[in-house]
Amino acid sequence: MTIQKLLTQLAINPEDTDLMNRIAIKSLENAAFDDCNKFLQLAYDTKKTVKTSHNLAWYLFFELGEEDKAIKIQREIIKQNPKSYLPYYLFATMLIDIGNYNDALPYLKIAGKKSDRKDILHNIGCCYFYLGNFEKSEQYFGKINKEFDHQCRSAFNQAITNFKLGNLDITRKIADRLSTKVETHSFDTIGGYEIALLYFLLDDFEKASQLLIKEGISGIDLPDWSELSYSLFISNHKQWVEEHKKMITDRKNWIEEIKTDPDEWDFDSEQEKQERLNELNDEINTIDNIIIQGVAKPTPDLDKKIWIEPAGCLLFDCEIHKNIANDEE
Repeated sequence: MTIQKLLTQLAINPEDTDLMNRIAIKSLENAAFDDCNKFLQLAYDTKKTVKTSHNLAWYLFFELGEEDKAIKIQREIIKQNPKSYLPYYLFATMLIDIGNYNDALPYLKIAGKKSDRKDILHNIGCCYFYLGNFEKSEQYFGKINKEFDHQCRSAFNQAITNFKLGNLDITRKIADRLSTKVETHSFDTIGGYEIALLYFLLDDFEKASQLLIKEGISGIDLPDWSELSYSLFISNHKQWVEEHKKMITDRKNWIEEIKTDPDEWDFDSEQEKQERLNELNDEINTIDNIIIQGVAKPTPDLDKKIWIEPAGCLLFDCEIHKNIANDEE
C-alpha cells in the first residue's frame, strides 16, 4: 500500500498507531517522503506500547545517533517483559554497540531462546570473546561454524578464538579450509585479506602473502594492513618494495592531475586543494621512509578483528524484512 493511501486511512483513523508505524517504515524506503521520525514519534506519543516504543528507539539509535534517549526507552520496554525476541535483541545490540558486552549477554540469551536466528548465537560468542571468556566464545562460534555459517564469519572468529586459546592446529585447520573459498573481497564475507591475517598469526608469512596477492594487492594500501605488509616484507621483500614504489607513483600522478586539472577533483576552495596536495606529499615522504626503514612485526588487536553479525532491521511490522507485526510469542 502506498504512503498516500496510508495517509488517507490515518485521516479516517487518527489514533491508529499501526498506520503511523507503517507510514514511518514506508518513508524509510522513500527518500522523497522523509517523515519517518515524525510518525514514529507520533505513534509513541499517541500510545506507548512495546511496538511504538521499540520502533522509535531503533530509529533514534541507528538513524539519529541519540543513543542515551534510545537506550532509556528500550530499557523501559524490557521492564514490561515483552513476549517476542525483537526488544531483547535490539537492547542487546544497542549495548554491544556502546561496548557494554557484559550487560548485553543476558538479553542476547533471552532473544536466543525466543528466536532461532543464528546471528544471535554468533553475537553471544562475540560478547564472551570481548569479555575474555574464550572457552565459552569458542563453543558458540563452533556451533554456528558447523551448521549455519554461510558468510564464514563464525569460522573466522572461531579461528582467532582458538589462537587465543593456544590451539594453533585448529586455527590452521580453519584457515586452510577457508583459503580454498577465497573469492573477490567483499565487506559482507570473509575474503583473502582476512584469511591472510590467520596465517600471519601462525607465522606463515608465505601463505599470508599468497592470499594477499590472490585477493589483489592493488585493492589496499599496504601501510593500512600492517600484518599483511609485514608478511610480504618477510616473504618477498623485492615485491614489497615494488608495491610501495607504485604507491608513490600513484600519488605523484594524483599531484600532477590536481595541478593540471583541478576541476576533476571537485575542490570547494583553493585552500582545500592545497591541503590535499600537502597530504599527498606527506604520504610520499612517509612511504619513502617505510621503504628505507622497513617494518617491524605488528601485534594486532584481535578484539578489532572479530566480526559481529549485523542485526539488520529489527523494526516491528517491516514487510520487506518479514518482521513480526506485533509483540507476540
